[in-house]
Amino acid sequence: MRILLLAGEGILPVLVKEEASCAFQVTTVSCRLLRLHPRLVPEYLLERLSLDELAQVLAKERPHAVCCVGKVPKAHVFALGVTDASGAEFFAACRSLQDRDILGKFLEFFRKQHVQVLSPADFLKKWITREGVFCGPPPTEEEWHDIRYGFRIARFLADEEIGQTVVVRRRTIVALEGAEGTDETIRRGLALARGGVVVKVARSNQDFFIDIPTVGAETVRLLVEGGGRVLALESGRTLLVDQEEIRELSKQSGVTVLGITL
Repeated sequence: MRILLLAGEGILPVLVKEEASCAFQVTTVSCRLLRLHPRLVPEYLLERLSLDELAQVLAKERPHAVCCVGKVPKAHVFALGVTDASGAEFFAACRSLQDRDILGKFLEFFRKQHVQVLSPADFLKKWITREGVFCGPPPTEEEWHDIRYGFRIARFLADEEIGQTVVVRRRTIVALEGAEGTDETIRRGLALARGGVVVKVARSNQDFFIDIPTVGAETVRLLVEGGGRVLALESGRTLLVDQEEIRELSKQSGVTVLGITL
């Protein structure tokens, strides 16, 4: 049985392909505009964001299902020349350029192609964030105050389709995530307040068929370099990858990574 893996940036497409290959024949499709993980070698590499080209691949491969995973930077949505006419028409038909509307329109495209959509979460269960301290010392009482406050603000931010990450220091929000993404938010926030706490959550109605909030070693490394003390992730609804590398970073720096449910 064949599935088509639509791959964006980051490690997640690699992990999904490795896990899915245990049960399926996996054909990977991506785009030259994206910075793909070096371990990922797609069978099809589209020149631009093109639904026409994607439809041609679907017609040729006739997959049982598709799975969409990996980051597509929001900057590509606003940039000129990254789509053909079919891509431009797709974005113009979206009610807004918020993630929820774009993803919903994408799922509608596959339904019209009579192709089942698989959730990448089905292949990523071993990386789901668990509740409790993953590595590092338990948070202090002051850090717990910041975690709880940050969780509440991050949830509002996520549900309003703004971002999913906040940086908090002494119950003061020093950075909110926008279109720039988690890592840039951490850089900006910790430049203002070393020793800060970073909180990342999912939306209340997060669509795990395409979009799963994810943290890896690079994010933890930024936390360490910026003098951050705690990274709190919503348990059961975010992914923590590069786990052994993160444990080592924590061992060297004393930074804490934990899963929370509030």
